[in-house]
Amino acid sequence: MATSTIEHIPSRLQAVIRRKLLRWYDRHKRDLPWRRHSHNPYAQWVAEIMLQQTRVDTVIPYYKRFLARFPNAASLARGRQETVLKHWEGLGYYRRALLLHKACRQLYTQKKNVPSVAAELKALPGIGDYTAAAIASISNNESIAAVDGNVARVLARLFGVKLDVLSTQGKSHLTRLANQLIPVSRPGDFNQAWMDFGSEVCTPRRPACQACPLGGECFAYAHGLTDILPVRGATKAKKVPVVQVVVGVIAHGQHILVRRRPVGGLWGGLWEFPNLEITNGRRKSRIMTKLFEALSLEPDEWSARSTVVHQLTHRLMNFHVFSGQVSHRTDQKLSDAYRWVTHKQFDKLSVSTAHRKIYDAANETA
Repeated sequence: MATSTIEHIPSRLQAVIRRKLLRWYDRHKRDLPWRRHSHNPYAQWVAEIMLQQTRVDTVIPYYKRFLARFPNAASLARGRQETVLKHWEGLGYYRRALLLHKACRQLYTQKKNVPSVAAELKALPGIGDYTAAAIASISNNESIAAVDGNVARVLARLFGVKLDVLSTQGKSHLTRLANQLIPVSRPGDFNQAWMDFGSEVCTPRRPACQACPLGGECFAYAHGLTDILPVRGATKAKKVPVVQVVVGVIAHGQHILVRRRPVGGLWGGLWEFPNLEITNGRRKSRIMTKLFEALSLEPDEWSARSTVVHQLTHRLMNFHVFSGQVSHRTDQKLSDAYRWVTHKQFDKLSVSTAHRKIYDAANETA
């Protein structure tokens, strides 16, 4: 495979790429809500955190609601964790929200504003190199490259980089190239131009090379390598584990029993219905009996409902839903993590999408 070994981008080529990319961006940039707050580091911060591993179209409505409720870092710092998670509900990867909340509280306690310098931003929980560079370049015109997957793909094709873009060496090399290209003026626009360009033109599959303003400078296009580059480490296909869980929607009159998950790990800090994982091939009905016993509850009646299937990144969850009625509550035997709530109160709790589905399944068949 023909490849480039470029380490230093000639000054003339740097100038050409900057001019062409910014001209393309000025004509084709997407109208995104966070771009209306370009000089606000907090607004950029929220956007960048939400955009991690999440599509732009999905983020937009969440971003608008979140910023309306928490317009600045101080309001987010003062917000209850429950309220923060509720406004994040459905967006997934809830640890992002918890770290954002933690960082804002840290700044609030220290009586500091949100920093707009990359080095200071990286000192906050949940902010890495890319996020810090994106926030600092957009809100403060700091001349620093923000290299994400889109940018890495474009650079690898543009300069014929054969290094694995997921490797430490590959990431380091591409970051060095990106920093050579970043302009002193409009660095934030330039970083955003890469992002839009990678999403709209230099896409992972079937890139629009005929419409590409950088076609004349692109190594991959000249050598017919757009389907080969970028090189991504050969990863063995892993079998996704299937987790079987029995979950009980247990009612006492007009109240249902929920518990709060510990902070950290899957769905940390969110509310859920009591559940137990099925092990050793045990019968679901037996697991449900054990669940009642663990809660010190004796059901008047209970029955199996439907199975809710929920796909996560690294596992598939099968929730076997049971519903039950109890006459007597044993609040004194339950930990502080448990709470009896009305259906109206349940609607206001921060709950994962999976357990919203479980609630609907239990009520649809009731």
